[in-house]
Amino acid sequence: MMEQPTQPQRKLRLIIMRHSERVDSVLKKIDWISNVFINGGYYPNRLELPARLPLRSNPQSYHLDTPLTAHGCAHAFHTGQFFRQLSLIPHRVYTSPAMRCVQTADSVLAGLTQRDRTPLRLDLALHESSRRALAIENDQFFSSSGFYIDQKYFPLLTSNDLNEIIGETRLEYYRRMNNVLKRILAEIFERTEDSTYLIVTHRSCVTLLAAMLNLDRMDDEQLHYLYHLESNKRSEVNFLSMIIAEYDDQQALWTFLSEFPSNSNK
Repeated sequence: MMEQPTQPQRKLRLIIMRHSERVDSVLKKIDWISNVFINGGYYPNRLELPARLPLRSNPQSYHLDTPLTAHGCAHAFHTGQFFRQLSLIPHRVYTSPAMRCVQTADSVLAGLTQRDRTPLRLDLALHESSRRALAIENDQFFSSSGFYIDQKYFPLLTSNDLNEIIGETRLEYYRRMNNVLKRILAEIFERTEDSTYLIVTHRSCVTLLAAMLNLDRMDDEQLHYLYHLESNKRSEVNFLSMIIAEYDDQQALWTFLSEFPSNSNK
């Protein structure tokens, strides 16, 4: 009896990326906001500032929710172009609603020529933990500002839930990260064809989400491991640092890719 040909395995890939270069990391103590928002308009007067920036009801909110630099936008755009050369095209994009993360995701998609094809799924659950006040805009603000937002997506946390992530304990933070990751992974595993998902988030979140990919529980031992991993790896997660993981169906494990052939995931 002739053997039936084996079915090719699907390729499920996940990119977890830190946002690009932020304005306050370059201008630091300079009060750039008062000098560029004039009479309801945005007039960038420094090379470090992006050419376009959404006007907020209170521009001073950018002190709490810093945007990307011009270099940061360009770097994210070129990263998208590089992904395009690799045929690494995200089918879904999840992002923290922090301005710098939304701009990063948008610029990456622009470099991929997918900006008008792949909507952004904003979820406050992907924001880093915070000890201070936050100024996060909602979906409607980003949509009216020209970003392509998935209005049908129901996030775990919205901009109305800011108090839940301000002052949370480390355990609460880790569990929140784990919950949003499991939700995204559940959707990925439903895919029957090759699929790539992109998550744009913050420095510590990159390390945590990557470490949680193959965790099957969240007990004291694992929490201790996550704490030390996050602390030790923090300095290594620079702007636009990322991990690319591929799921192995046979071993039921995520593996991290160190090389990426240009003809993959077509």
